[in-house]
Amino acid sequence: MNYLAHLYLSGADENLLLGNFIGDSIRGDQFERLDPAVQVGVSLHRSIDRFTDSHCIVGRAKTLMRNDFGRYAAVVADVFFDHFLARDWPDYHPVALPEYASHIYRTLASRLQQCPPRSRDFFQYMVRVDVLTNYATIKGIEDVLCKMAQRTRFASGMEQAGEVLRQRYDALEKYFLAFFPELTAFAGCEIDRLRNG
Repeated sequence: MNYLAHLYLSGADENLLLGNFIGDSIRGDQFERLDPAVQVGVSLHRSIDRFTDSHCIVGRAKTLMRNDFGRYAAVVADVFFDHFLARDWPDYHPVALPEYASHIYRTLASRLQQCPPRSRDFFQYMVRVDVLTNYATIKGIEDVLCKMAQRTRFASGMEQAGEVLRQRYDALEKYFLAFFPELTAFAGCEIDRLRNG
């Protein structure tokens, strides 16, 4: 899953939120230097990624797009799934997405000094273009994936992602709707497990 889902699955806990946000940027002994409550968020991020990457429904979504994106099909699937979450946000959260995004940006800004440089850099971009809210539109998804395509070492095809999403919208939506309730249940159980050992 991409940023919106990771943040959503953190609930209201700011330490989980911070850890889940920086999860991809934490390497080696950086983890040990984090506050234990933030470590739980990083561990949650990694657990969510493992669950997602190994799930058969996500596997079908990746297979559907493998010819378009090759090794980047998993990355694109994560972003597409965030699109469906953003599009249907009122079904998942009582606070409207723009207000939720503003709250997330304020919360992370107040703890930015605890973020590694890579996360701080992405945060500036995320706020500048309002990534979380823009996930709700195909144009927003295109913008995010075009930016990602510029950073890849190999040809990714991600600059064509908007067209692929339009062509396979119904199938991808079906995969998201089948998968996300399972992920939500898993994340809730995983938070309990990580907190209680």
